[in-house]
Amino acid sequence: MMIKEKYVVVDLETTGTQFKSGDQIIQFAAVVIEGQQITDKYNFLINPQKELSSKIAELTGLTNAQLEQQPGFAHFAHQIQAVLDGAVFVAHNVNFDLPFLQSELQAAGINYVPQAAIDTVELAQILLPEAPSFKLADLTSYLNIQHLNPHQADSDALVTAQLFLYLQQQLLHLPQPTLQLLKYFTHSLIRQTGDFVELMIDQACKNPSKLPDYLINIQGLVFKKPQTVVNSTPMNSKYPVTTAKKSTIFNQTITCRPQQMKMMNFIQRKVSQQTPLALVDAPTGMGKTLGYLFPLSYYLDQGKQVIIATSTKLLQQQLIQESLPLLERLRQRQYSATIINSAHNYLDLDNFYQVLRHNFGHRQTDLVKMRIIVWLTQTQTGELSELNLTNYQSDFFKLIVSNGHRQSGLFYEYDFWRRRWQNALQSDILITNHAYLLDNLDTKLWDNKRVLLIDEANNILQQSLKPQAHLIFRTLKDALKKISDILYQQRVTIRNFFNQTRFNSWTHDDLLALDADFNTAKQRLEFLEADLLSNYLKKQIPLSKRKSEMVLTLSSEQLHHRTVKSLNKLAQDLQAILARLTKLLQLYEVTKTNSLLTIEQIIYQLKIQYQVLWQQEHQLEQVLAGLSVWQPDTGLMVMMQDYSNWDSISLATQMFNQNTIVTKLQEKFRTTIFIGAALQYHHSFRNFCQQLGIKEKLPKKDYLILKRDYDLNQQLQVYLPRDVANPRNNPEFDNYLAHSIARLLTNTTCKALIMFNSLATLQTAYQYLISTKISDQREILAQGITGSNQRIKKRFYLNPTAILLAANSFGEGLNLSAGELKLLVITRLPFEAPSNPLVQAKNNYWRQQGFNPFQVESLPTAVRRLKQEVGRLIRSPSDQGIIVILDDRIASTKYGERMYHELELPPYNNQLAISEIALQINMLLRTNF
Repeated sequence: MMIKEKYVVVDLETTGTQFKSGDQIIQFAAVVIEGQQITDKYNFLINPQKELSSKIAELTGLTNAQLEQQPGFAHFAHQIQAVLDGAVFVAHNVNFDLPFLQSELQAAGINYVPQAAIDTVELAQILLPEAPSFKLADLTSYLNIQHLNPHQADSDALVTAQLFLYLQQQLLHLPQPTLQLLKYFTHSLIRQTGDFVELMIDQACKNPSKLPDYLINIQGLVFKKPQTVVNSTPMNSKYPVTTAKKSTIFNQTITCRPQQMKMMNFIQRKVSQQTPLALVDAPTGMGKTLGYLFPLSYYLDQGKQVIIATSTKLLQQQLIQESLPLLERLRQRQYSATIINSAHNYLDLDNFYQVLRHNFGHRQTDLVKMRIIVWLTQTQTGELSELNLTNYQSDFFKLIVSNGHRQSGLFYEYDFWRRRWQNALQSDILITNHAYLLDNLDTKLWDNKRVLLIDEANNILQQSLKPQAHLIFRTLKDALKKISDILYQQRVTIRNFFNQTRFNSWTHDDLLALDADFNTAKQRLEFLEADLLSNYLKKQIPLSKRKSEMVLTLSSEQLHHRTVKSLNKLAQDLQAILARLTKLLQLYEVTKTNSLLTIEQIIYQLKIQYQVLWQQEHQLEQVLAGLSVWQPDTGLMVMMQDYSNWDSISLATQMFNQNTIVTKLQEKFRTTIFIGAALQYHHSFRNFCQQLGIKEKLPKKDYLILKRDYDLNQQLQVYLPRDVANPRNNPEFDNYLAHSIARLLTNTTCKALIMFNSLATLQTAYQYLISTKISDQREILAQGITGSNQRIKKRFYLNPTAILLAANSFGEGLNLSAGELKLLVITRLPFEAPSNPLVQAKNNYWRQQGFNPFQVESLPTAVRRLKQEVGRLIRSPSDQGIIVILDDRIASTKYGERMYHELELPPYNNQLAISEIALQINMLLRTNF
């Protein structure tokens, strides 16, 4: 293959995806590239000699009438052969287009084998590592390539050719060390894509350019130099209390909204007065982010720092990318901000470098490595979520993520987690998430920062429905066994490798010592399982209730001393094993220069299991930490999934309210402000404070309840179908939902958000929808199925006709659509599943406190979630939308009526069937209400 080859970029439209089952080509398009220029285009419509399905007709825009007038494939076969002859074959998903075309040509008597075939999907995955999607339509949108008719072969072939030329330039302009590193993995790319990449690399390296000043090269790994973050320069500034003074500053950039102005003044007053605790309930769409950022900026002007804790990474990105630039435009000055989350969100450069050249034949792992190599030249944060991958749980990622404890290494000076930490110390605004804040309250990171603002604070209540620590016996046993098996089965190879070095550092005695540790830990685990089963589960759970998962919540008085002692001893056993394994892995790093592939594979597998073992030991430490400072509002749960399997036992700790946390927050910060769109219940913060464990009544001057600045009656239509099914004890409810959603979406093109309680129900609906013609007309996005949350959010934001299926926690507090969202379907009232062990434990806690769990916990929590769901639709005075509720309990139960009353929405229409509502939706959208 030569750089100046003739390339033919091909796209096909077909009657289906299975040529072996008789599917045929209905459109062939090709774009010829010579000398980096598009020189010719071809487009043939082809008669498949049969009717098109409605699905294919919808997808391609081609009609049977158009194709009936065209000849069959055999008529075009020799013309197509002439176009392809002597050219390199290029396609977006080449393993679809090429075999399909070869099959048709073969049937026409032509044996076509291209001299080379290149896939632009894999090229894009490597060279555009942060792209939210690699579908052709999404890539063209991402790169601003004009794409007139997606899913028509002539249009698709043209934009694929433009994409191919763009990707070539991206490749040629990468730093030479990066190119050389990529070359190591090109063998893993499909067909001749790797050969092409090698060819381009060789060309680029003939004329190497100087490394740009913003990049640094360490041992062939090229990445961005750290950016130093500093506080803004202190200045004298006076907060504008009156609306008139604010208007002068806003200067028509934004409109002064009364409720937002009220919130600004409240925040400024609480910070100035150093109020220990304040609460704000601010409805969605009223601009609450600017409502707190603007007054906080005057506090920052004093040279102070603030912490903002949010519930999701998406909200963090919104703060940095949208809200902060708006603040800076209003204030005519810059403020520094740093996002910091748990260490495992970041790439560890040393870990990545150590496993980089390990080659175990995993093609997808090699592709991810190539993406990361290119991404390092682009990322400033090292946060792996920027890659928009669907899975970060593979063994490979266990090895390359940071654990937050690196003290040395080749890349220590440039360690991403260390960079984050240093920048966070210097930033005006430190942005984190709730979980990291609450799990690390004692860290020095928060020192000298006196103001904490917790956004979407209703999410804090949900911490009590999450395990604080979770020790899984099966996972721990598996890790111990795998490590023991590896070391025993490969003992000769390991010993010989280390004996060949000058250290002679791993002997038979080391193996025996580890084996003794394994046996001790195994015996300890078996004793604990027997103890938990015999002395707790059997004694307190009757035989009739042992057929399903068992959950037992224990208080400190119910725990025997021997159980706690055994847990402590197990922690010591695991620490001893980890210490010996650490020594072995460190010795390997010192002596690995001439190691063989066999020893590399052994160490690779050991490192994976080491991470699993370390995580379980860490969970055990957290369990013990909870036990050592036992509080009446904290519980230890013993869970057993299968009574016949001892290894199905696990331990979890659960904090039933956050009183201890709130106390710590008040000790740590002078002012803590909770803000959310769903804090109040019954026009009061009483329930919110009760769930947090705050017993003292909050002074009226320290809380604020805001109202919408506009009337929803003219902007919103709400429907409850008269033929809606009852979800309770209805085994067919998931199927009913799927069909109902399809009926609502048929013949509509508006952006739609479908909210679910259960990911399993969501998956059922998704599988049904993609089998209908709706999937041919519109992009269907589904949480946990079609990509990461960030990737889905970006695609939903960009596509005006997209459908998003999401759980009730997705995109909390985010403006997902910039006013384009028109339809919200709530599939079920958002109650927690009563079978959830954490819910059961929490309910038991409330009963012990003398309260009704449904009234104190379940109902208020569902109301808050429902408010969040509804708040995603109408976010400004100009928005309009339609809500459909597919749960009859909103009308058939007293608590449902109460929930709807809390939402403060217009009265719902329950006179129409689902099919009639679908027609009504179309009419409303056509007339703009």
